[in-house]
Amino acid sequence: MRRILILVSLLVICTAAAADTRKGYDAYTAGNYKAAVEEFRKSAQQGDALALFYLGESYYNGRGVVQDFAEGIKWYKQSAGKGQVEAQETLGGLYFFGKGIAQDYAEAAKWYAMAAKQGKAYPQYLLGYLYDQGKGVAQDQAQAAQWFRKSAEQNNADAQESLASLLFFGRGVQQDYTEAAKWYGKVAEQGRVYPQYLMGWMCDQGKGVQQDFAKAAEWYRKAADQNDARAQASLAFLYYSGKGVAQDEAEAVRWFQKAAAQNEASAYPSLAWAYYQGKGVVQDYAEAAKWFRKAAEGGDAQSNYMLGYLYEDGKGLAADGNEAAKWYKQAADAGVAEAIESLGALYFFGKGVTQDYTEAAKWYKVAAAKGGTYAQYLLGYLYEDGKGVTADPVQAMKWYGLAAEQGEPRAQSHLGWMLWEGKGVAQDAVQAHMWINLAASQLSGEEGERVGKVRDFIASKLSPDQLAKAQDLARDWQPKKK
Repeated sequence: MRRILILVSLLVICTAAAADTRKGYDAYTAGNYKAAVEEFRKSAQQGDALALFYLGESYYNGRGVVQDFAEGIKWYKQSAGKGQVEAQETLGGLYFFGKGIAQDYAEAAKWYAMAAKQGKAYPQYLLGYLYDQGKGVAQDQAQAAQWFRKSAEQNNADAQESLASLLFFGRGVQQDYTEAAKWYGKVAEQGRVYPQYLMGWMCDQGKGVQQDFAKAAEWYRKAADQNDARAQASLAFLYYSGKGVAQDEAEAVRWFQKAAAQNEASAYPSLAWAYYQGKGVVQDYAEAAKWFRKAAEGGDAQSNYMLGYLYEDGKGLAADGNEAAKWYKQAADAGVAEAIESLGALYFFGKGVTQDYTEAAKWYKVAAAKGGTYAQYLLGYLYEDGKGVTADPVQAMKWYGLAAEQGEPRAQSHLGWMLWEGKGVAQDAVQAHMWINLAASQLSGEEGERVGKVRDFIASKLSPDQLAKAQDLARDWQPKKK
């Protein structure tokens, strides 16, 4: 019926065929389908494209004749071949969706192209879709963009969203966030969820529009209220940071929970940290472990590390060194510096695993090379004592030196003693005193007292000039920046 109404204006053509077609239309709208078919048939015999289309409608829908898809399509094709745009659009749809005929995207593209060139918005959109997806035609996203734009300019919402997507991601066209925001804004205003989320993201990031966290929150909320998990997580981040909304950790957790309930992976780490730190929710290590695990299983490396940490310390989980090592290793393999160092410490101290200096040295080498000062110190210790590696005072001096220069007091203490004894380097009593003096100034308790006694012992062996120089060096010393 929709097509019949659209075509009423075409019935004013003053020809005999058109008169018969008009009679057919009047009969059709009155529900007298048999009479309508007879009138359409008369006009069709004279080659009237509109009557041919109506005959196709009658056979395809079984009105006034026995329903016959093949016969209907035959008449549609005759009409379409004469340039009748409704017939062209109808054939495009039948082939596109496989209604009454085998689905055939190439045929759909053929007929949609004819209708699209006559300015029909929906065929323009679907022709764009076929080019975008490479269905029935060679994939050509530049062509897709052209057809989407023609349809979008006629206010087809599907085309507006599709054009925005190409512009947003730079597929087939130059990436243009400003233009994308223009089209996404139109469909977002109509209540479409994904465009609402992306409008929020663009306002959040200042892409294509002026950065405006309050606007971002508005758009995120619209999409979140329609249960879009990405928008829920994004809105939660704004509440957590207090950007565009009053900071509210409890509200942030509420939205993170909604998003996580829909398996939105970006919410898992934040929800885990909320439970771990007790921010916006009662602190609960078991619940934190649950969400760190989900995040870790989804590939979040930092969550791998945190899960390992919880296993190591027995927080929210039964302490298990082997499980800690397993999760630390996954995080370490992903380059998380804390995990590399923690893995080294696990084997160095034998915490929940069999003590293994070789394995400890393996991981401390990686952490030390990345600038980890504590790892550098312990690697120096392993080389000094020959634990897990061949004893090598030169290597020990190297690693102690790197850690000491960054202010690690135990490394400073060991470095000073090796300089005093001349291990791996020429003896240097002044430098030895300087480093041990620096270490003693930072260490406390029994450890601090012990190192202080070593400092005083070395001082007793120095001349007044040497001691003054050593103290001057310690006073002027500044740690090196990483």
